[in-house]
Amino acid sequence: MKFSIGIDIGGTFTDGVVIDEKNDIHLFKTPTVPQDPATGLSNCLSKASVYFGLSPEVFLKSVLKLTVGTTIATNAVLQGKGAVTGLITTRGFKDTLPIARVGREYLPIDIHFERYPCLIPRHMIEEVTERVDRDGKVVTPLNPADLEKAVERLVSQGAESIAVCFLWSFLNPVHERLVGEFISKNFPQIFVSLSSEIAPILGEYERTATVVLNSLLGPLLKKRLGDLSSSLNQKGLETPLLIMQSNGGLTSIEDAASRPVTLLNSGPVGGIVACKYLSELLGYHNIIGIDMGGTSLDVSLVSEGEYSSTLTSRVNNNNIYVPSMDVHSIGAGGGSVAWVDMGRVLKVGPQSAGADPGPACYGRGGGQPTVTDADLALGRLDPKYFLGGEMPLDMAQAIASIKKEVADPLSMEPVKAAQGICQVVDAAMSDAVRLVTIRKGRDPRDYALVAFGGAGAVHAAAIARELNISKVIVPCFATAQSAFGIVSSDIVHTLARSEILGLDKLDQIQLRYEEMEKRGRAALLKEGIKETSIYVQRYAEMRYRGQDHEITLGLSNENLSAKDVPQLVKNFEEKYQSLYGPGTIFKQATIEVVTLRLNVAGATIKPALKEIALSSPDPIAAFVSHRSVFFSETEDFQSTPIFNADLLKPGNVVEGPAIVQYKGTTAVIPPHCQARLDKYQNLIMTIQF
Repeated sequence: MKFSIGIDIGGTFTDGVVIDEKNDIHLFKTPTVPQDPATGLSNCLSKASVYFGLSPEVFLKSVLKLTVGTTIATNAVLQGKGAVTGLITTRGFKDTLPIARVGREYLPIDIHFERYPCLIPRHMIEEVTERVDRDGKVVTPLNPADLEKAVERLVSQGAESIAVCFLWSFLNPVHERLVGEFISKNFPQIFVSLSSEIAPILGEYERTATVVLNSLLGPLLKKRLGDLSSSLNQKGLETPLLIMQSNGGLTSIEDAASRPVTLLNSGPVGGIVACKYLSELLGYHNIIGIDMGGTSLDVSLVSEGEYSSTLTSRVNNNNIYVPSMDVHSIGAGGGSVAWVDMGRVLKVGPQSAGADPGPACYGRGGGQPTVTDADLALGRLDPKYFLGGEMPLDMAQAIASIKKEVADPLSMEPVKAAQGICQVVDAAMSDAVRLVTIRKGRDPRDYALVAFGGAGAVHAAAIARELNISKVIVPCFATAQSAFGIVSSDIVHTLARSEILGLDKLDQIQLRYEEMEKRGRAALLKEGIKETSIYVQRYAEMRYRGQDHEITLGLSNENLSAKDVPQLVKNFEEKYQSLYGPGTIFKQATIEVVTLRLNVAGATIKPALKEIALSSPDPIAAFVSHRSVFFSETEDFQSTPIFNADLLKPGNVVEGPAIVQYKGTTAVIPPHCQARLDKYQNLIMTIQF
């Protein structure tokens, strides 16, 4: 038997999706080991091998495709675990990184405000004499003596990694390449990042910040990913390990190790890929995805069948250029800690109990109450069926922690305190959805809510009611949706080049696209992708001349000619008005292209959900028992039917109030609501207001 596998190494749990030859989907979940994420991955694979009755070695030898999404890069940034890094830049521009963008990040009246620290200290920034002008012409050649002194000074100060960013190097990278060659030849132990390779775009600060962050992450990610790949190969894996990038595509270990900045948001974007898959499969063109795990809530959108994307991200208060699916995250997960501030106000998060020690109910020594403890105290979770019964929960510990840390300080009963914890976190999550919809001119009522992650289905109905969303979808792979999206992805290389060109320069635009496509195809062929499996997506960042901000426009992959210009202008104006409102276009203004970008992708093996014939609406065969569950709608506990999701059949209808228990999550169906299992075994919930 052969397998395709997707693994999502999250902050609390490591989720696995294994697709067998029959296209059956098998889900696995194991605790993440924060100190060594690779151990959590190995444990997940071992659990799968036991399930299939194979030794770990035989199981790995049977794998056709192994894909991984990881939080290693994100955690390294958040925890400040980067390498000692130096920067070499054009003489006179030593302070590009420290100055950054002077935005409205503080209140002018705040006399205690301190700027956020620079990514690297100023003494680790060296200048060399060189200059390329805005047309890409060499004005001043690179000074070899300057270069030698700069590198030696950085190495003497302990630099493990060096970033290189020269002015206009994205138009002519000759000087950066000379620096890279010098360092590689004389100091081969040093990790080198060139801005012309990592972020070849206009904007010296963003380019500098991106290449520096890449260098900070480089040595750590190169070792971690290399160790992971070597370990799996020694255990029997024969297929190349593929890593999820923030752009929603997979890449090789070698590429990921050299460009670790592209791995930020590596795990969460898998959930968006799966949302788009569901959008196409179920016919819901507008979807809001909420991924509520143990540590955070990740919110994403699929609008008109396409996911939202962004070219820049904010990391440690630095703007970096990393093409990414647009994910909005807040500290609201099952492990988010509930606490009372000095003003006797109940707060939830952003701090999390994580995987170790975890919520109080885990019984691992954690004494702080969390959202999971509140859900357990309210009867939403079965203490004997958490993770399908593999991890029993301690109800007494949950109630005791809520009483001590929340109920007693606020002089209320533990049940009311638990209800308050859930209401606070539900309100925070609803606000997160508003940020990606209402704030951007989208009406959440036009969307279906897809709930996934371990805790998403527990809280989805409450969020939907708050936002007047009538449909909630709990996918059959909800507990491991990000892993499903990861294994469903293709290998993708994103290439970009900034060059300000008018629409009368179509020959140059076409030539640039052809050059990038050639490089992308060569990379995919080197990674073993067949020519017939390669496809290309072109994009252009365009603006009115004189503006500072661009909008992204998808382009045809066909050769551009003068006859295409009117349609291109029309598409730009329509996109512009959709973002900024009717009447905002400037008919007399010149439209120009600022950055050309394309994705060169290689199609890989993908899973597909099986259709199952619909059964009768009666779900009695899946009924387990009744349990006392607290519902905010009735402000009290009430006897509630419990159903086993594994025993539900397509066509079954469950009337609320009810609980549907999966091995890795729980769907709460409030009173007066209804849920049915569709032909793909997704739970479709209809919310009544």
